[in-house]
Amino acid sequence: MEVILKFIHVVGLSVWLGSMVTWAVFAPRMNKYDPTKNTTGVLRISFSKISWISYAITVISGVGILLTVNDTAANWNLEIGILVLAGIVIAFHSFATNISAALRGAFNGVMLILALIAVYLTTIYI
Repeated sequence: MEVILKFIHVVGLSVWLGSMVTWAVFAPRMNKYDPTKNTTGVLRISFSKISWISYAITVISGVGILLTVNDTAANWNLEIGILVLAGIVIAFHSFATNISAALRGAFNGVMLILALIAVYLTTIYI
């Protein structure tokens, strides 16, 4: 069971981080080619769903690992704490639409750093 949970956790992290990076790379370019932002809006909704679902899978599998693994060297509490903090930042970024572009960019950077920390911690503990 432990191996399956860890596999699900890593896949969830990969999809979550991949969707964030992909969106961060393509969204600015799409705004240039799609002035009406219709396509960008549809893709934003799709990427948001993929990102939130993979985030939820990652958190749930992380909690499962925390409850089933008896490894004293691993600190899954820290991993889950980073994931929860990242979720709070992402939720704020997603729902606070009236903030400046500079602040949105700062939140994008914080989200990326937190996601990379979560991936790093996972690779240490697995």
